[in-house]
Parts: sequence; C-alpha cells; structure tokens
Amino acid sequence: MPRSSAGAPPNPPRGRARLAACAAVLAAATGCDALALPAPPPTAFTSFAADNVPGLTERPAGADAGGDAYTVHASVPRIPGAGPLTERLTEIVDREAADFRDAFDDAESLEVDWELTAAGAGVIGVRTIRTETDHRGSHDAFSSYYYDVGTGRTAYATELLAGDAQLRELDGLVAAALADTPADPGLLHPGLRLYDSIGFNADGDLVVEFDAGELAPIAEGRVAAVVAASDAQPLLSELGERVLDASTRDPHAFSVDSAPEAAPTGGTEVPGTPPGGGDHACGTETACLALTFDDGPSENTGAILKILERHNARATFFMSGQAIRERPADVGRVRTAGHALGSHGETHEPFPDLTRAELDSELDAVDALVRRRTGERPDILRPPFGETDAAVAEAAAEHGQAQIVWDTDSEDWTGIGAEEIAANVAAVTPPGGLVLLHGTRDTTVAALPEILDRAESHGLTLVTVPDLLGDTEPGAVYYTADPAANEECIRLDGCPW
Repeated sequence: MPRSSAGAPPNPPRGRARLAACAAVLAAATGCDALALPAPPPTAFTSFAADNVPGLTERPAGADAGGDAYTVHASVPRIPGAGPLTERLTEIVDREAADFRDAFDDAESLEVDWELTAAGAGVIGVRTIRTETDHRGSHDAFSSYYYDVGTGRTAYATELLAGDAQLRELDGLVAAALADTPADPGLLHPGLRLYDSIGFNADGDLVVEFDAGELAPIAEGRVAAVVAASDAQPLLSELGERVLDASTRDPHAFSVDSAPEAAPTGGTEVPGTPPGGGDHACGTETACLALTFDDGPSENTGAILKILERHNARATFFMSGQAIRERPADVGRVRTAGHALGSHGETHEPFPDLTRAELDSELDAVDALVRRRTGERPDILRPPFGETDAAVAEAAAEHGQAQIVWDTDSEDWTGIGAEEIAANVAAVTPPGGLVLLHGTRDTTVAALPEILDRAESHGLTLVTVPDLLGDTEPGAVYYTADPAANEECIRLDGCPW
C-alpha cells in the first residue's frame, strides 16, 4: 500500500550529506554506537556520497539571469567522463533562473544545490534543490534527472516509468497516499512537470516529491508520497529498474570510463509530455468550433475540465499571470488534459495603454509561468478586451505569438444567466468560430453543458484554437478560421454579426 508524508523535510543538501557519510564511516570504523546516525525517513531519496566519485567538482550555472535586485547562486555537478550531464543540467538551471526572474517581479534570489541519488548500473541520479525567495519568503522546489552513461542522454524523472499508462497509475497511487495530508489530491495530474522529482528510498520504495505550494499551502513546505516497492516495481521502465538497482546498492566507488561524443537528441517518448493537437481537418472534412476561456485559472477550472471531458471536447484557456500564481497546478492540469494554453497578459490592462517595456514584461511573465508548469511557452495571445494596435502586433510578433480575438461574445461578463449565455453562443456562432467565455464565472460553468449539447447537435466538433486555425502568423489577428470573414472583422475592428 502507498504511504505518504506532507511537509516532510527534504534530503540534506549535498554538503551535509557528505558529512553524514563520513560520520557513518567513522562510526563503523570505531564501533562507537554513539556516532550511529538515525535512519532517514521513508520520504528521503537515497543519497550517494560525493566522496565516492573521484574528480567530482561543481560548475556554476544560472548567473547570467541575475542582476542587482535578483541574485543567483547555483551549481551543477561536474563528473569526469559525464560532460553531457553537466551541459544539460547547466542548460536547465539557466532556464529556471531566467523563468523565476520573469515570472515574479519581486524575485529576490535563487539558490540551486544538488546531490547525487544514485550511481551504478550505468546511470547517475542527480536531485536538484531550488530555494526561491520572493514576497512569500523562501520556499523549495525539487527536480531529479537520470544520466545514462552509455548513451550520454539525461532523462526526466517520469522516464523511470514504462509509459503514460504507468504514470497515470502512479498518479492514482499518489492520490491515495496524499488523502489524509494537507495536500489537495484534486490538483494531481499525470504531467511531466508535476512529476518532475521521482526517486527511491533506502528500502527500494518509490518516492515522489512536490514543490512547496504546488499541492498544499506554501507554508506546508515539501510534500512527498511513498509508494511501496511491490506497487511501484511493475510500473518501472528498464531505466527505472537500473536506477532502483543503483539507488539501493551498498556504498562503493564510482567513475565513468569515457563520455559519448555527444548526447542524443529527439526520438524518445517521455511519459507525461503534453499531448499534441488533434487531427480534425477543420474546414474541409469537419465543422469545428473553438471555445475559449479567459481570466483563469480559477476555482471553476476543475469543474470546466470535468464537463469538457464528459463531452470529449477540447478548449483553449487564455490565462493571466496573476491567476496562475494563485493556482499554479491548474496550468498543468489543463494542458495534460489535452487543452491549449494561451497568454492573457499579466494584469489585464489594455495592451495599447502600455509602454513597450511594460508590454514585454506582461508577456514575459506569463510565458515564464506557463513554461514552469508545462515546459512549453504559449504561441497564442489574447489581448485583454480584444484591444490591439500596430505596436501590440509588433510586440506579439517578436514574442512569436498570434493574437486571438473572437467572433462570438457570449456576454457572460455582463452578469446574465446561464440560459442566456448558452442562447447567445448558439444564436450567432458559425462553423470555424471562436467563442469568448470567462472561466471565472459560475454562470458560465452552468451554461457549458447546454453550449456543448447544442454544438454537438449541429454537428460541430469542439477543438482547440491551434486545431481550428492550424499554422498562425505571429502578430497577426484572428477572429475566425474563415479567411474572408476574418479580413472583414479586422477591417471593422470586430465582427458584424
């Protein structure tokens, strides 16, 4: 049966782990029981003593993202013969340092430490501990990576599992394990970025850890779940089995004979990777419609996702930076469910009223927040109130984002009831249309089943904006998938129907 712990202390940082290993050796050599260290808690990853790796040093990382108001102190391991591991971890930390800076305008500092969790069976495990400091104080985040000595590839944590089906099964086991903790199991989803730190404890049980504030109030700190070895082992990939072997070996010296010429690229399916788009042939073989939800995520996001799932419908969520900070896990939930994500800016201020520096800051913030939760940057943008101009188009183009407006306004923002919202959508929405809804409103949630029923009764397939529009031009404005109608809407600064 799975076991869990919420708010459990993380593994000691690398320096303290090294001292603990030395103390254990001293106790064994002297036979002095007084020096015996307590057994680590079941939520602790195994730790491989750095002193057992000849020539191990550190390499600084992330410093380029720092400045006068934001400091970065980060390092990654440098192991002789494992150069591709160092390069990949440096790349990851550089990106994390820049994204934290852009996502939080009051970011004060980032510290990144690391420890080895496994070494042997042709693999090296590295766990990173990121301490981020902003207006909420200091809080920790965690990731684990696994380097294949033979291929030179650094794997994500979810690659310890055999596939997406096994990740979904693990997600259920973790939900059961967290049922009686301060964590909210409803925020769980089988996504790559949520399950970004997986390892093993000394007993061979699987340990999954989550960042402070990810599943529970940030004051609870680290949340960890332990899944018994008997439940976890059937889920493991070949890599996972090797990591388990390496994690539970007795202390030993470890070295890498030689490094591959270069790390391999592409061709590997990673469990939890956000799904790609559908193959709907919208506009030729299929009549499609795109529902879009602005202003989230919110307390209604979960209910919207459940309704869409019952109808096998896809939608697009244009999220604001302020809302993402309040409910970060919902970003991954939406994307993992197969829906599309777009930027709605940081503050919901009209974009034409902003200076270029302010607009860039708005777009950078949402880009970073979404990437921290999905590994992807949005390539579509909805200007607040649908207001845009040439300067906004130029900024959007430079950020690689198309501007998505709408041809059908449900008018849910006016305070009308659910029946009227559904009627508004049904009355004027043509095939290929883009519907404006707001995911923050209870009446919109109440109207959604009727909206979907009516669309389905008219033979419309509910798809994401990328599926509806196909390839889009960064900076260009889209009201509808119909090119001629779109030109008319652009000319009139709004659709005439």
